[in-house]
Amino acid sequence: MKNIKIFCTFVVSMLLLFSCFEDDGNYDYKDLEIHKITIRYPVYGITVYQGEPVVFTPTLSFANQEQKEAGDTNMYKWSYHFDYLGCVCTERNMNMVFEDAEVNKTYEGIVMAEDTLTGAIYTQNISFVYKSRYTAGWIILSDDGGKSKLNLVRIQNEQWYTDKDIYGAIHDKELGTQPMGLIGNRSGRNDVRVLQKGAEGNVILEGTNYQKIGTIADEFVGGKYPDGFVPKSMAVSGGNVAAIQGENGEVFTKTFDSWSGTPYEYALFANVPLQLNKQKLNVPFLLRASQGTSTYNLMLYDETFHAFFMLYGASFYDAGRLYKLKAPEDWDGTKGPSPDNLSNYEMVYCQMKNASSYNQDICAILKHKTNGNLYLYTFEYSSSSSNVIVKNIAYTQILAASAALMGENTRFHALRGRPYMFFVSETDPSTLYYYDLKTNKHEPFKTFSGRKIVAMESDYSNNNHVGIGLDNGEFYLLNVVDEVLVSGTEEDKVIYNTKVDGKVVDLFYKQY
Repeated sequence: MKNIKIFCTFVVSMLLLFSCFEDDGNYDYKDLEIHKITIRYPVYGITVYQGEPVVFTPTLSFANQEQKEAGDTNMYKWSYHFDYLGCVCTERNMNMVFEDAEVNKTYEGIVMAEDTLTGAIYTQNISFVYKSRYTAGWIILSDDGGKSKLNLVRIQNEQWYTDKDIYGAIHDKELGTQPMGLIGNRSGRNDVRVLQKGAEGNVILEGTNYQKIGTIADEFVGGKYPDGFVPKSMAVSGGNVAAIQGENGEVFTKTFDSWSGTPYEYALFANVPLQLNKQKLNVPFLLRASQGTSTYNLMLYDETFHAFFMLYGASFYDAGRLYKLKAPEDWDGTKGPSPDNLSNYEMVYCQMKNASSYNQDICAILKHKTNGNLYLYTFEYSSSSSNVIVKNIAYTQILAASAALMGENTRFHALRGRPYMFFVSETDPSTLYYYDLKTNKHEPFKTFSGRKIVAMESDYSNNNHVGIGLDNGEFYLLNVVDEVLVSGTEEDKVIYNTKVDGKVVDLFYKQY
């Protein structure tokens, strides 16, 4: 099919020659082979960022040794032709920006060199694709005088850039008002959901050109939220289930057949909250895997049953079913609680780590309801079909020096692939600490001179970068490799620093 398309392009291009070349009369074709050339490029299909020039610089291979030695190429007339664009260049070296070219669309083309002495035409197939400069990077939501601004910090050619108000720059309109947070898609799709209290509502943006493709309310049966529901977080399985959590702890689910290619946006959330034994769940933590994994089953912690649950999604059949995570039958309860019975504890924080298709680790901080002590609680879980296995439960009291910095409003974030957790003390919200999960000790990492840390996330692709958002609009990208954590200088710690308009509300690393 591709060959047919290229052949058709060639035919059209031949016809278009009349728009590029003048008729130079009749030729003597007896020496047709004397100037024969082969047109070569280092790469025949190139991808460039939208707005940048498409560059093709050919080299020539000569069939005739005398011509090669003479180096005479002035007898050739050049032209470049592309599907949908026609004849775009009549120079040997093409260097052009195509303002109207669509993102992610392949433009098949052909370059032609006409020998003006013999009339012979030599060709080479080429193509180009424009990609969006806004696809990957740190998405930062800011509140600029009540207006929602979506900003992007990205790296291009080893240089960091800050693109402010990308929605306004692309669409020449405002995104919305009263921004509250972001829901970044973690299932391999690139959508961005923006939570807003303003009249525009909570919108869904396509993650390449940031076109609005709907609202979160559109994803519910009937096109509206259940009574009292205000979205807070969302998790999407790499399999067949999605869950959305409300500020009141209610969770609603939807299933979709990923094998048939049905996009989950077009499945609908049921308007009945998640229940077990006719009791509605109250979920403070809906856990999400990293963006780069295809975790089939979702995880959540529920305060109705004081237990961790797996929300099945590994196959379309039985998707959405709940399974309690239980300790092995031979587990010694004196060594720590089972994940299905945490009624003596308050769940302070929990995070999914090391997630793969069927396996995940859980890192949590528990507060004992009687003595107020904090405990680091971790376990591993795996599943085969619908069978759930919990193993390697660990339960360790957090030392007093660390616990003294951790309170009700402490902000935590555990790296998904390394044994470190970062936290911001409620007594000193301008200092970032790191906690070593192996030694159970903390150290201050960086202080931001009285500016409050309001958002924190890690880079899913390498676990070595942490993004920090401050209440004055500053963003810091920090280097958190082991050497820097242990003995890095202040200069070592900061990869990039910038400032967006307004104050930072939320951020996450967008991998796609």
